[in-house]
Amino acid sequence: MTPERYEALAGLAGSWLEERRCAPLDLDEDSGREERAVYVVVNHDGDACYCGRTRPTRSLRRGAAATRLRQHTAGAGSKREEWRAYWVLPLRPSTPDPIVDALERTVAARLGLPLQNRRWRR
Repeated sequence: MTPERYEALAGLAGSWLEERRCAPLDLDEDSGREERAVYVVVNHDGDACYCGRTRPTRSLRRGAAATRLRQHTAGAGSKREEWRAYWVLPLRPSTPDPIVDALERTVAARLGLPLQNRRWRR
């Protein structure tokens, strides 16, 4: 994942993108104040290894992407060992669920990442 790749992915969000955040964050770093987002996790080599989305039903005091990543990496395990940092595509709070979902699928496809969640498999 590079700043140039981030810019290309941010362009996919169009007018739903709240702001550009063209730098990776450490796994334990707060992501800001976004309510909805698509995020890309990178491994220790800087390669994208996971794409996810967050669209909580209630407002959070901290960034939704950081909150979701804490859920993914709670405790010891392979994700905590493999994952190093993440990039955030913060979306406007008014972004409809289907748009968030479609952007997650598109970003994963552009990065060549498998969709690991069964909800996308058909």
